[in-house]
Amino acid sequence: AWMEQLLAEHGITDADGEIWLHTYPRVLGYAFKPVSFWYCHRADGTLRAVVAEVNNTFGERHCYLLEQPRYGVPCTATKVFHVSPFCPVRGEYRFVFMRTYQGGENGEHGRTVARIDYHVYAGGPVLIATSVSGTLLPLNEQTRHRALWDHPALTLAVIARIHWQALRL
Repeated sequence: AWMEQLLAEHGITDADGEIWLHTYPRVLGYAFKPVSFWYCHRADGTLRAVVAEVNNTFGERHCYLLEQPRYGVPCTATKVFHVSPFCPVRGEYRFVFMRTYQGGENGEHGRTVARIDYHVYAGGPVLIATSVSGTLLPLNEQTRHRALWDHPALTLAVIARIHWQALRL
């Protein structure tokens, strides 16, 4: 309902198909999601919009609405949200979304990759080729248990890596 309302507020009425979320899981009650992607499709299965939901370590959130993205084709959004004390709030993000389709056992639907590059206008690229990827699986009891056992400390590892990089910088 939240996503449908956000789309409607921006005049997007034809994202009437599947909406799925690519995010980090909550593990043992803890979650930190630096970025989550909401893929919004039309009824015919074509991609209509992607919402990049960005969170910082200060507990703040901003959503970048990317209209008419196409898989494999870069799209941009002006940076307006403070994510890191090491990067200014200016420039732009360049996103590339990729999805492979496959059948397979256990309800697999393929793989997805979201690549993000950050550029400061006059200064060139600041952050290149960060990405989030994963296998698309239906959410059910079996896949939840499998995710927990396959990646028990994933969320903790993400926050630890962010702070480690901050210390190095």
